[in-house]
Amino acid sequence: MHIDASSLQKLSDTIVEIGQQAQVMRDNGLSVTTKADQDFVSQADVWVEKALQAYLAMEFPDSGFLGEEGGLKEGKDSIWVIDPIDGTTNYTLGMDYWCLSVAYVVNDVIQLGIVYAPDRDELFIAQKGQGATLNGKALKVVDPLPERVVLGLGRSNRYPLNDYLTLLEHLIVEENIEYRRFGAGALMLCHVASGQIHGYFEAHLNSWDALAGLLICHEAGALSNDFMANNGLYQGNSIWVATRSVWHRLAPYLSKKGI
Repeated sequence: MHIDASSLQKLSDTIVEIGQQAQVMRDNGLSVTTKADQDFVSQADVWVEKALQAYLAMEFPDSGFLGEEGGLKEGKDSIWVIDPIDGTTNYTLGMDYWCLSVAYVVNDVIQLGIVYAPDRDELFIAQKGQGATLNGKALKVVDPLPERVVLGLGRSNRYPLNDYLTLLEHLIVEENIEYRRFGAGALMLCHVASGQIHGYFEAHLNSWDALAGLLICHEAGALSNDFMANNGLYQGNSIWVATRSVWHRLAPYLSKKGI
């Protein structure tokens, strides 16, 4: 299904409005429960996902949904993949590094990605083949000088801590590369596209964290591994996205990590 300019504007406006409501909910006080160690969910996560699904079901009734909180609802040939709040811990603590992430996938191809970071007033949008924007301004990745590379990292509990520590040692000792870990993979992917970091790696990322930001990176000219391989839509996958020179520089090492 093609999403025309009018539908895209309405959708992005709705995502912004829902994100701003999430800000109000946080400022008014939240109840937070624990899903697993260092994995939290607030009532805002649940409310945001339900609000997004209600809008999408009304506007795109034949599509399915895959959400972090609500799971899978099958559609005919397309699916909306939603992370209502990526970076819930940051969000509940009042930090600004969190976002809403919405991707539209048709036959395993990402057609649309929208990521909105309310506290930062950043709205990223990409449509396949039509480029990516931040607050309406076109994005294009630029290779950094080799000595000025800064990577974004995520750490997955699905993999041993020692693997992550070994990666840090390689980056610092062997590559002389700086790194940041901000706790919201969807937004860190978008910041590859906008040049605030030069790449992002995580040993395992769920599709609701990855797909919108991945399309935004692709449309800005970044390279990545094939996240959709091996049933990545439903099972998640490792992810390595970067500017062209950085991607090729680290790909030989990361290939040993399953990329």
